Amino acid sequence: MAMKFKLVTRKNMGPDQKEVPEKVYAQMVCGDLVPFDEFVEEVADSSGVGSAGVKAVIDRTVVVLVRHMQHGRRVHVGDLGHFRYNFGSEGVVEEDKFATTMIREPKVRFFPGKALRVAKSRTNFEKVSQDDKGINDSGKDDDDDRPVIEW
Repeated sequence: MAMKFKLVTRKNMGPDQKEVPEKVYAQMVCGDLVPFDEFVEEVADSSGVGSAGVKAVIDRTVVVLVRHMQHGRRVHVGDLGHFRYNFGSEGVVEEDKFATTMIREPKVRFFPGKALRVAKSRTNFEKVSQDDKGINDSGKDDDDDRPVIEW
């Protein structure tokens, strides 16, 4: 199945922006959201573990992942990949002028395992027309208020 996209016109942020103020870019059209309960049921059906067990393991995984990451550890989660925090700060000229308040909020970095990397490299694309049903014209997704993990 191909990932769907539409073409949108946006401000050109490149070095040629004075000559070409706008360019056409591809924008992903998100498919349906798979609710957590449906995801859990599907994993349960294909694993022989009940849905309550799958949910309990995922919930506990998040608790343990957060605990280790808050201590600055990298956490490897098997074939899924590994997670770590990353942060930056404002710069100062002299070391004694640095304060921890200058450190920006950490971002979650996710590094996919082999199966996800291979799947990503094999992705193909399909352009959809503006009059296709199901296109979210706002470009917004249900998860737009959550941090993005790019890989």
